Amino acid sequence: MIESDYKAQLSAIQNEQDLVKQELKSVEKQREDFFYLNQQEQRIYAELIATSDPEDRRFFQDKGEDSFFQSKRAQQQLEKNEEQLQRMKKELADSEEETHQLQRKALLKKEED
Repeated sequence: MIESDYKAQLSAIQNEQDLVKQELKSVEKQREDFFYLNQQEQRIYAELIATSDPEDRRFFQDKGEDSFFQSKRAQQQLEKNEEQLQRMKKELADSEEETHQLQRKALLKKEED
């Protein structure tokens, strides 16, 4: 490979790394927002349960429990997405390092010739 090929490959890897970093930030923000909204929702359900008529109380308890379990599933999905992005980030860093090593070897070989 020639020098420009290595530079192009490194540039592509770095662009991909930037995209992964942006996506990681987005997932982190989603998790924070989701946590905050879930807290608010649980507070509202607790308030509804505390102030509702006894015959309506069970309905709100069930809805609150359903909401809680759905939010847990969504949170788990966000965690899986984050783990996948972290793996991609590591793979890209490894690929970048490997490309740098190949570039250095090629330069050394070129200097020897």
